[in-house]
Amino acid sequence: MSREIAAPGPVRAAGALVAVQGAAALVVAVITLVLGLSGGAPALVAFGEAGVYLVIAAAFLAPGVLLWRGVRGARNGAVFLQLLVLGGIWWGFDPIDSILVDVLFTAYCLAVLVLLLFLASSREWAMGLKEDQAG
Repeated sequence: MSREIAAPGPVRAAGALVAVQGAAALVVAVITLVLGLSGGAPALVAFGEAGVYLVIAAAFLAPGVLLWRGVRGARNGAVFLQLLVLGGIWWGFDPIDSILVDVLFTAYCLAVLVLLLFLASSREWAMGLKEDQAG
């Protein structure tokens, strides 16, 4: 008799790391909102920017939390977001100003993708394979 595979540890870890990215965007949204309210930045620009960061935060928090809870479909969203961030990092690459930041963010995204979401156990879990089918 077969039963479904529970979410493996790497999937839960990837969910936590993706949720951290969403939490970082939420922090930036709050900081931007405070700057707009305090007069440190033009209010309408700051409010619009805060709104964009709120959308980004929701886009990362949703698959992060769902992966942590073991929802299979969230893996696709997390993979897409990591690839999107990688493309954005290297599209805006500037070796003079921010090579260390670019390399660190790239390492973070690649760790989530390669070391956690692309593992065989993560792929088998995402496909819904049973214990007797995995391998």
